[in-house]
Amino acid sequence: MKIGKLIYNQVLYDHRQKKIAAKLLKSPLLIKNPVYNFFYNRLLTQKMKQFEKIPFRVMIENTNVCNANCIFCPHKIMKRKVGVMNMGLFKKIIEECKKVKIEYVTIYGFGEPLLDNQFFERVEYTKSVGIQRVTTNTNGMYLDEEKIEKVFNSGLDEIYVSFDAATSKTYKKIRPGLDFQIVKNNILNLVKEKERRQSKKPEIILSYVESRDNKHEIKKYIKQWKGMVDNISVSFIQNWTGDIESGEILMVGRRDPCRLLWTDMVISWNGDVPLCCNDYGNRMILGNINDQSIKEIWGGDKLRKIRELHKGGEFEKINICAQCEYNFHHKSPWWVSK
Repeated sequence: MKIGKLIYNQVLYDHRQKKIAAKLLKSPLLIKNPVYNFFYNRLLTQKMKQFEKIPFRVMIENTNVCNANCIFCPHKIMKRKVGVMNMGLFKKIIEECKKVKIEYVTIYGFGEPLLDNQFFERVEYTKSVGIQRVTTNTNGMYLDEEKIEKVFNSGLDEIYVSFDAATSKTYKKIRPGLDFQIVKNNILNLVKEKERRQSKKPEIILSYVESRDNKHEIKKYIKQWKGMVDNISVSFIQNWTGDIESGEILMVGRRDPCRLLWTDMVISWNGDVPLCCNDYGNRMILGNINDQSIKEIWGGDKLRKIRELHKGGEFEKINICAQCEYNFHHKSPWWVSK
């Protein structure tokens, strides 16, 4: 529905509306309302049935190597090996995505995707087989003129640039290891090149993770960038299954069955399929794509049992879900899933 998509985009990209929506979704007057719950539970049932066999999106971690040390990211405490995905494995995944009619692929995981020198080759291949929507998320540090040209030539549909401050002082505090002015100039050059080419793609989206250290700059930031980029997404900080302190009062409010268990399949650089994108350490592996198919893993007993626990609200029985904030109703309600 166009109206539904419009509302979704407004809440997704409009910081003020997102705040209002989050406050409303915390309200007992709403979450205990029988009419609201009737329609919401009906939506859950429909979406679960829609995605229980094939995910809405496949997130492919081309590499988990990173050049930053962001304060709200647990990369520094990650214990799994770092590496880059073999191109043969990547093509196998893409071919299977095409076969089972998955239209949305994100080439990005728990690292900086542009550190992979085959990144644009991967994008080109993914588009060549007919995948409709191909996206990535970069910190922008390596988005130089050469890579900007490749962004457009590769056919990339959306590029999210994580840029979380309006000033160099704040940026340096929250994203150590990166240079504010270099990233800012890279974004500006990306925008200028899009204007020069008069191209509709890729959609350029700035991603701003709100924390106690940068929330005072949000209005200034939006004023600076609104109208220059296609969208600005201000998101709430996550606690990464309880391993990072988010600054919120934990475990308050209603929790839903986590929609990520029905919508997003994550494939790590070595082929492992962890439970979700918040399982950065691959502590709960559903299978491995080297010797299993997407349909086998997504429809397997491991994920089915975890989904049943979520449906029953038994989150504490799943180690990495017990302290995770992601599936609180005000943070990630199912009505924002497409």
